[in-house]
Amino acid sequence: MTRDALLAYAHFMCIFALASLLFSELIILRRMLPADILGRLQLIDRWYGVAAGLVIASGLARVFLGVKGPEFYGQNPVFWTKMALFAALGIASIFPTIAFIRWNGRRQSDGSVVLSDAEFTRIRRFILLQVGIFIFIPLCAAFMARGL
Repeated sequence: MTRDALLAYAHFMCIFALASLLFSELIILRRMLPADILGRLQLIDRWYGVAAGLVIASGLARVFLGVKGPEFYGQNPVFWTKMALFAALGIASIFPTIAFIRWNGRRQSDGSVVLSDAEFTRIRRFILLQVGIFIFIPLCAAFMARGL
């Protein structure tokens, strides 16, 4: 039981980190990004990828080392819905990540980047899409915890 509780705790902490980093991207994204803010946004995005990997690793540990075991998860349609949502979250994160990397080539002499209204809106929508997807993942977890 202790191992299962520790696995759940590790998974939850990784999820909280992922959520914090996602909301950080949403909060600091601006049309005009000074060099320090752009660097911070890129760093947050890198850590967002790391956190996503840790969510996957800790989730796999729960599946294969936890009390319920792979039989419970493999046959659970809510689990597969949760996995599909997480995959959609990952896919939606690709566009902003590529944009953040490409902005290095567009830096002005002071290191800043200025986004057009359309580009800012498009990237913000992808981040908001991730937030919208993300909020349903814990709902699936709540259903799973209650045997649904």
